[in-house]
Amino acid sequence: MNTKKVTITDVAKEAGLSIATVSRVINHARNVDPESEKLIRHAMKKLGYVPAVKKQKLSLMALIVPSLENHFFSAVVEGVMREANKMLCHVVVYSSNGSAEQEAQCLMRAASLGISALLFCPLSDSSAAMLPDLFDPDFPLVIVYRRDYLKGASHIYYNNVEGGYIAAKYLLRGNHRHIAFFASFWQQPKESIADLIAYLDHQNRGSYSSLDRLEGYRRALAEFSLPLDQSLICMTGYDFPSGYATARDFLSRLRDFDAVICCNDAVAAGVLQALDEQHIAVPQQVSILGYDDSFLSEIARPSLSSIHQDPQKLGKRAFEQLQLILGGKKCDDIILQPSLKIRSSSRMRELD
Repeated sequence: MNTKKVTITDVAKEAGLSIATVSRVINHARNVDPESEKLIRHAMKKLGYVPAVKKQKLSLMALIVPSLENHFFSAVVEGVMREANKMLCHVVVYSSNGSAEQEAQCLMRAASLGISALLFCPLSDSSAAMLPDLFDPDFPLVIVYRRDYLKGASHIYYNNVEGGYIAAKYLLRGNHRHIAFFASFWQQPKESIADLIAYLDHQNRGSYSSLDRLEGYRRALAEFSLPLDQSLICMTGYDFPSGYATARDFLSRLRDFDAVICCNDAVAAGVLQALDEQHIAVPQQVSILGYDDSFLSEIARPSLSSIHQDPQKLGKRAFEQLQLILGGKKCDDIILQPSLKIRSSSRMRELD
């Protein structure tokens, strides 16, 4: 039995081409003619040659995020880019612009570039099935800010269940008992609130940060022996207009409420505007909690209590995780913990 290790020289000899050309194919360089690449791929398969993972270098990577207009994800990009600049790594950044179709196009364009690694923050679970078709099983990939998205992949995310839990528990301890929850989505997983609640028990829930937060909210309510009230849950987007429009619609239902949890600070700012127009005082009548602890939480009036996350830290850690994978190490998921930042938009309610 021949146990000699197959080398790049053997592949070049079998293909009848130079070692440099074989190297360009292995490293996904673009300046290789299709016929030469075909010969080299055939030689690699025939000889059983597999490039060593430890020899990979992060020369060109792609980063795909839901939106660059969203402050959280633009800060994630900044965190990635700071580390990439230190490593002299070229990064192609794609924005899905909140569209599943655009996200699919971003993935296909990234694959066509011959990238060496990918950081991917999906909009929802819609693109999960595409990844195995576009990238090999051992392709260096980190799923960012989503949980249990792709079997076998490495994930890094903030604990959104804990975030929703501490937001709701803080308000419950402050004697709030009618807490509205504005769940934000890029792509709504369900049409009705009843179906959305049922989806909390679905295996793909981790593809939606708002569903994990809603689960945390449900757990906090259960600790206080309170049911999950469908009439207090609304689906919305991730920007100021969405928060404003959803709050106006919610107010028109004449549902009693004493607090609102929003899934980011921009939505919370829209809610503040809608309540102010109806002369509903915050926090005297209604407490408001945002999410992300972004710059908006400090400039809003009143300033927003918010769940703190550090998106630049998330980006930095995601890049470092990808480096380890490129070095041939198997990486377990990394779970970052959120915290509560209390400001002027919430307060303890007096019991009747």
